Amino acid sequence: MAENRFEDGILLMHTDRFEEAVEFFKSFVEADPSDVEAWYKLAVAYLGAGRLDEGRASAERAVELKPDDPELLDLLGGILSLKNDDEGALEYFDRAIEARPDHVRGWISKVMTLRNLDRIEEAKEAYGRGVEQAPSLRDPEEWNDLAGAIYDRGDFQATIDFLDFMLDLEPEEQSYKFNKLGPLSKLKRYDAVADLAEELVEEMPDFVPGWMVRGIALLGMERYEEAVESFDRAILLDPTNAEAREMKIRTLEYLKEVKKG
Repeated sequence: MAENRFEDGILLMHTDRFEEAVEFFKSFVEADPSDVEAWYKLAVAYLGAGRLDEGRASAERAVELKPDDPELLDLLGGILSLKNDDEGALEYFDRAIEARPDHVRGWISKVMTLRNLDRIEEAKEAYGRGVEQAPSLRDPEEWNDLAGAIYDRGDFQATIDFLDFMLDLEPEEQSYKFNKLGPLSKLKRYDAVADLAEELVEEMPDFVPGWMVRGIALLGMERYEEAVESFDRAILLDPTNAEAREMKIRTLEYLKEVKKG
């Protein structure tokens, strides 16, 4: 699909000028009602503008014109999810997967929707089947992006729950463990942070961020001597680490005050 003819409209969306983008893409579908890609882009522009019903109608028109396109089917399913019709969304995600069994986005959408419906075992089974069809589904990058989006909403417990779900699926994936540290810290669950950081540095002894997080968590728990040991390890691994040196100095000052008292 040629993108250059839509370049100006895409730029409008990238700069959050969605209403202008709507008008831009509408001109294409009005000129040629059989232009599938224009209907797709129009649906995305409507979504950005918060006009879900019109976005759905545009996506439905695109699917009518090209019923076996997994990208279109996934888009329409995503719109139904936004409209709180997860059961209806699953039908389109299944159609996207049927049209192209290795369609990673369709599998991700299906797994996430099943999880949102609290159909956890079905979500895990879908993930397993998806990995068989599309091995790149196991790549943690997109899953971590999804966790990041939850975190950015400020829902730290939901972030932890999501990463725990992913760890049930991929217990050895270190990035899921590391990304749990942020929301745990936000909730001031320093004991859990220290335990998880300890697990990470045991598995990856040269992992400087793990030693830093462990030290900060121990500092929050007023376990100053252990915190100093963590910062020392970080300095040993990275002698240029100014933050580790600063945290060690600060921790030693706290320790001195405690011994005075």
